Amino acid sequence: MRSILTRFLLIALVFAQVVPGQSPIQPRITQIEKGLLSAVLVKGAPAWTIQERMKFYKVPGVSIAVIKDFKVDWAKSYGVKDNETNEPVTTETLFQAGSISKPVAAMAALKRVEQGKITLDQNINEKLTSWKLPDNEFTAKKKVTLANLLSHTGGLTVHGFPGYAVGEKLPTLPQVLDGDAPANTAAVRVNMEPSTKFRYSGGGTTIAQLAIMDIEKKPFPQIAQETVLGPLKMTSSTYEQPLPDATRKKAATGYRNNGKEVEGKIHIYPEMAAAGLWTTPTDLAKFAIEVQLSLTGKSNKVLAKETVTKMVTPFVSDNVGMGFFVEKHGQATYFGHGGADEGFRAQLLVHRDKGYGAVVMVNSDNGEIMSEIIRAIAKEYQWEDYLPQPLETVAVDPARLDDYTGRFLVNPDRVLTIIKEEGKLLADKMPLFALSETEFTRTDANVQYAFSRAASGKVDSLKIRFTGGALTAPRISPDVLVPSEQLRAGKYAEAIEGYKKIKRENPNNDTVAEERLNNLGYSLLQEQQVAAAIAVFKANVEMYPQSANTYDSLGEAYLANGEKALAIANYKKSLELNPQNKNAVELLKKLEVR
Repeated sequence: MRSILTRFLLIALVFAQVVPGQSPIQPRITQIEKGLLSAVLVKGAPAWTIQERMKFYKVPGVSIAVIKDFKVDWAKSYGVKDNETNEPVTTETLFQAGSISKPVAAMAALKRVEQGKITLDQNINEKLTSWKLPDNEFTAKKKVTLANLLSHTGGLTVHGFPGYAVGEKLPTLPQVLDGDAPANTAAVRVNMEPSTKFRYSGGGTTIAQLAIMDIEKKPFPQIAQETVLGPLKMTSSTYEQPLPDATRKKAATGYRNNGKEVEGKIHIYPEMAAAGLWTTPTDLAKFAIEVQLSLTGKSNKVLAKETVTKMVTPFVSDNVGMGFFVEKHGQATYFGHGGADEGFRAQLLVHRDKGYGAVVMVNSDNGEIMSEIIRAIAKEYQWEDYLPQPLETVAVDPARLDDYTGRFLVNPDRVLTIIKEEGKLLADKMPLFALSETEFTRTDANVQYAFSRAASGKVDSLKIRFTGGALTAPRISPDVLVPSEQLRAGKYAEAIEGYKKIKRENPNNDTVAEERLNNLGYSLLQEQQVAAAIAVFKANVEMYPQSANTYDSLGEAYLANGEKALAIANYKKSLELNPQNKNAVELLKKLEVR
């Protein structure tokens, strides 16, 4: 048994990793640590402590860097990098940046533009030598350019990448881009005319990575180091995938949203520009500060002001530049990016002009805590127009609240349950605050609920208002289950029939879209609910019998359930519908099908 002193020292280490910057900071840090804020502010609602929210979200470790006056004001870490070793997170612990890899890579790409090695508006295929983006009817009028790739306006597929478990065979970039085994994502292709609208595509970023590598004839980690990481003294950052052993010792372990460790502790990302950066909040703060200073004309360590401005200037879309997302808050403009790798989340957000901002990284899929921390920082540092005005609440007779409890049908496969607990209403286990006798708000998201009564006086529906729209959810009885509830109750036949019924009555309903059901099935597989996943994939096969992917997914579920013959039959059907399905070919080989 550890001594009391040893345990005290460990706790002190876990919650005391702090690097001060330019100002008297401890009072500010304390205010932030006990002042985490929800998305919707309500007068009188208590704030949270960082320890409370780490426990609530099952987040093992948090690392923060705060920017003030174009400098790192302070950096501090909390918790542990690995639940088994209890080794504390420090400000030098490496986290996966996820998609924040993209703006760092964009800076490296734009340097090639400044050097005259590529232009923003030329056909990217003119610079690709190791692979070519196939032309089709969507590229007949406009070709995909570097500007498109950096701003997600190339009409390209493949949103993101799940990475590869430690020990798995890694694909080359051409294999990733063509969806060839051992790649675990589909081929990256153009299926929408370039430069017409924004659609996020990590696949497009991967094409940019390959183009830069083809231009320089160097590995991408070396290019990034020479162009960005080195000049900005980002000494704790690397795009190396997998990490060298010496660097791996500095890295945190990733954790799922249920608190379980990612298989093998981390995933590996050959799609480096899209998702492969290992770094710290302090290093990302250095990167953000360089962009801020470059925009003012006070630094050009990597890019000139004219070039870096393109990173934060909307291109095609109103809120996406060639590297960053741009947010308007009142009169203020902020830019930033989020990141999500398996077991890791990250958020970078800074003011465009005023030299302040923050970076938060966690080793958990539960990234909601990051926004709560950033709001606490924004309040303490009085960020311009960032926080919403607090809402006034009213008292409602607790007896009246009983009328509002029940189940409300949000869509054919989603039920919102309102309960009363300790005199308060909760929706999805989140407390509701009364704005009037019939209107309530959540604080974790900008969502309001308004209860309506029928002529009989009974509450019969709930109007849900959210950013960008509203819907009416009728009350349903406790014994009416939607298909997703039937799945979790083990009523698989009823669930399949339920999905088919929705499809018959409304073929275009999003709840029975092929992709949505496919994602639901994989979520159930991840939860080890294999029988439920099989039921979802069966429903998808019956509703989309001409889709090779539905059979491929069903085959995978059968294989996970040990039903080899059924797995083979479905992989064969998938291959029959799509002879180019390399995943089916590889798996049938492994299953020794001749």
